[in-house]
Amino acid sequence: MLTAVGAAVIAAVASLAGVTLGALVEPLKLNAARRAKLRQDRADRCAGLIEAATRARKHIIDLNVIHRRRTLVKEPVETDAQREIEFEDGYYTARTDMRAFYGLLVMSGPDELIEQAKVLRKAEMDLHHTRFELDADRRFERMNLPGPVRAASAAFDRAIEEFALVARKHTS
Repeated sequence: MLTAVGAAVIAAVASLAGVTLGALVEPLKLNAARRAKLRQDRADRCAGLIEAATRARKHIIDLNVIHRRRTLVKEPVETDAQREIEFEDGYYTARTDMRAFYGLLVMSGPDELIEQAKVLRKAEMDLHHTRFELDADRRFERMNLPGPVRAASAAFDRAIEEFALVARKHTS
């Protein structure tokens, strides 16, 4: 009889301990899941901003090439007008995506990531302002960008890289 009662008491104590421990651990598990979801959302937003910035850069460079060809070459390519429309549409779509992802980052933080996203947007605008630059020697060479475009493009690339480094710190 003593062994049966002892076993029942041990089972009751173990059950009570398990329930108590479960009640204490459950909020910790929920908090960890919430933090993981926040990090994943932030990572998705950062990736979206980087992808949109990269698309914007490509379209600005393409628009500059078309502008230089039209201005400096006596016989522009017939498809340039259609391609210019496509590149402009792509560029403004990428800028819209950048603004959307920036707004989502502002909403969720942290401040260091937001500040770096501001630097990225400023670098994009600086590159945007060079889209109508011409070659200094007034000769069109597709592979050689004008100095101001090259400098703004390099600054934009650095801003993308610096944003990615800060993003990695806040999403890993």
